[in-house]
Amino acid sequence: MLDVALEREVEGGLWLCNADKRSHSPPKRLYAFFSSLYSCLTRGARAVFQIYPENSEQLELITGQAMRAGFTGGVVVDYPNSTKAKKFFLCLFAGVSGMLPKGLGSETVERGVSSQAQFTARGATSRLSTMTQRCAA
Repeated sequence: MLDVALEREVEGGLWLCNADKRSHSPPKRLYAFFSSLYSCLTRGARAVFQIYPENSEQLELITGQAMRAGFTGGVVVDYPNSTKAKKFFLCLFAGVSGMLPKGLGSETVERGVSSQAQFTARGATSRLSTMTQRCAA
C-alpha cells in the first residue's frame, strides 16, 4: 500500500487520507492499513505515529478506523496551545490497553486543556471529541 504512496512521491499519512477520485475511499484505505498492521503485531505490541491531521474530522477518521481494526490507545499532543510546536502522536496498543505518555507542555493541562485522549475497542471517551476540537484548531 505504501509502495503506491512512494511511487506518487507523497507521505504515507497524506496518501491514506487523500481522495482524488470518487472511487477513492479514505476510510477503507485507513481500515486496510490499520487491519494489516494489527495482524502483524503480537498481543501487547505498541505502535506510535506522528500524524498531521488537517482538522478534527480527519483526526476522528484516523482514530475511528484504528479502533475499528481492533486497536486501543489514544492521541497525545505535545504543546497543545502552540500553533507552531504542536505535534500529534497516535499511540496504538494491540490487544491490551496501555498507559499513554504525557504530552510535552504539561503546564497547559493545569489550565484545563488536555494533552491526551484515550480510546478503547468499546469506543472513544468523551474527552477525544473535546480534545480534537481544541487541538486541531
